Amino acid sequence: EPGLLDMDPLFDTMPDQLGDDWQRWRDHALSNRLLVPSLISLDGTTTAILVEAKYDTSDVSAIQPLVTAVEEVMEAYEGTHGLHLGLAGIPPVRAAFFTSFQEDTKLFVPVGAVFITISLFLIFRSFHGVLVPGLAATLPVLMVFGIMGWTGEPIGLLSQTYITLLPVIAIADAIHLVTRFHEELRAVTPAGTQPTHEMRWQAIEKSASKIGAACLITSVTTAVGFLSLSVAQMPILQHFGLYASLGIFLAYGGVLFLIPMLLMFTRGGPMAAPTEDGPSRTDRLLLACADFSLERPWIVLGATAIILVGSVWFGRNVVVDNNLSHTLAESHPVSQANYRADRELGGILGLEVDLQGQEDAFKQPEVLAALLMFESWALAQPEVRQATSPATWIAMLHQATTGQYTGVDSPEAAAQFYLLAEVDPAFTRMIDADYSRARMLLTLKDEGARAFDPTVQRIDAALQTHLADVPITGAVTGTPYVAYRGINGVTHDLRNSLILAFVIITIIIAVLFRDLRTGLLCLLPNAMPLVVGYGLMGVMGWLLDPTPAVIFTVALGIAVDDTLHLMIRTREEMERGIGLKPAVRNAVLHSGRAVLITSIILIGGFGVNALSSFSATRILGMLGGTVIVTALLCDLFLLPALLSLWGRDLGLKTAS
Repeated sequence: EPGLLDMDPLFDTMPDQLGDDWQRWRDHALSNRLLVPSLISLDGTTTAILVEAKYDTSDVSAIQPLVTAVEEVMEAYEGTHGLHLGLAGIPPVRAAFFTSFQEDTKLFVPVGAVFITISLFLIFRSFHGVLVPGLAATLPVLMVFGIMGWTGEPIGLLSQTYITLLPVIAIADAIHLVTRFHEELRAVTPAGTQPTHEMRWQAIEKSASKIGAACLITSVTTAVGFLSLSVAQMPILQHFGLYASLGIFLAYGGVLFLIPMLLMFTRGGPMAAPTEDGPSRTDRLLLACADFSLERPWIVLGATAIILVGSVWFGRNVVVDNNLSHTLAESHPVSQANYRADRELGGILGLEVDLQGQEDAFKQPEVLAALLMFESWALAQPEVRQATSPATWIAMLHQATTGQYTGVDSPEAAAQFYLLAEVDPAFTRMIDADYSRARMLLTLKDEGARAFDPTVQRIDAALQTHLADVPITGAVTGTPYVAYRGINGVTHDLRNSLILAFVIITIIIAVLFRDLRTGLLCLLPNAMPLVVGYGLMGVMGWLLDPTPAVIFTVALGIAVDDTLHLMIRTREEMERGIGLKPAVRNAVLHSGRAVLITSIILIGGFGVNALSSFSATRILGMLGGTVIVTALLCDLFLLPALLSLWGRDLGLKTAS
């Protein structure tokens, strides 16, 4: 009735049967700005039930049980009276992502472990060839998670990657040490005899003294890559880098203490020696790569330049972005529900505006008018689905009594409407008791972080303009706002930390070889895998978010490790008095064998993830495998070519 207000819940006012009364009730409901489109679609065929958690929904371990409980309730009503239910929102995305990641981990970690085990056995043909690297790869992960539990550091989506990243790095040094052990054991074991205990100890001493120093340097450079994350602005990245670097040094402790102890209990003779004239195809392949690069360095550099330019060209298309609702596959039920909520309802992203003023500020007519004007501006933006504030309630109540959707002309009138509105808990959550602080909710479609940030900046600028002449202030906030800024911040921090890591690693290499140009020479083989990976992302249209950004950090560590092993072995060979090219050939033949073995294992370890149905895991596998292959090719072709041209003048002079 005109002039009367019915404050009963909408459902309680619904007529018992269809007819004119029901149609009027339906039209009234669909004209309610508080309900449409946030809870009811414009055509009245889609509705939303809001489930509010009492805790932080970014805590995945806490939100998962709630999501599971809601899903169980939904199952009981699916199909009833033609209803179809779907779970939408960011918390279900996080829960589904966490579940998918766990399922992939349960599947692909064992598959990767089996692949690595078979590969190690085929390479070393011995029990210790599998056990020693396996323990070296496993123990650092267990120790890091143990320390995290001891210090109270939670296991999040980012730190879960330790399960795959730390073994990948730790097993590389273990393979280098085991390979060098067999090489030294061959040198001290007379032909046709089995090595004695003393011979094994002598081989362990020599291999540990040579590889131990190299592994220390590579561990430091890899840890530097992770420690560079300490300059990031996001605490999650700082903690990730800290515990990852701790895991690197724990892995080095295994190389220094555990592996030598285990090798003392080995049985049998050493592996067959790699020779130029022997039957090993692997050895001939390695020497062929070295010979080609040493004799035709400019061809190698020319091909490198073409690949580099192409990668940079395609890398221009890489976009730093993240889409919370599209984290899952488009066919996933949560993704489908989110798409429908964005298209037909109020959207799934809630942008909060914190409004503050003096006591009774939100009773002032000019304040309410400014808020209504801002809401009208916001609703005209294509991204904004709904805008609600205390001013919305006042205007709705004013419309119910006067027929006009406007503000009020006096504080006393506002106070009267506030008294009416306070019977609804939804209103009381939007304003405090003394009317000095309120909140506005803007709901938006999820179009990704890259689109979200400029939208928020535009909204914030308009907000400040509309509030410029009234005695309140407004600040944009909310979980999606913090999440999207945080995700893009993580990605930018990772990219910036890589630059810092390159600088520090270059200095370390320059100090090691007592020549700055040597550090600069090593930059290209170490940077090339990252540039190629970046170009692949541009070709495939992948977004640069924290997952691939972390892969680049790991790739840098692995590329630097292999390069340093080859450089140190080259210098070791030259200290024996042979020329540069023979030294490079010997380094590729001996250390290159370990590099090849490590790369094959890592490619397989990453590659199994490419079979995942989860897009983030597939990208992890394909990108990781690509950068490892590129790093291997750079070490076998590019590094020898660079040494052939400039090695004599870069601290790698012969003893003679």
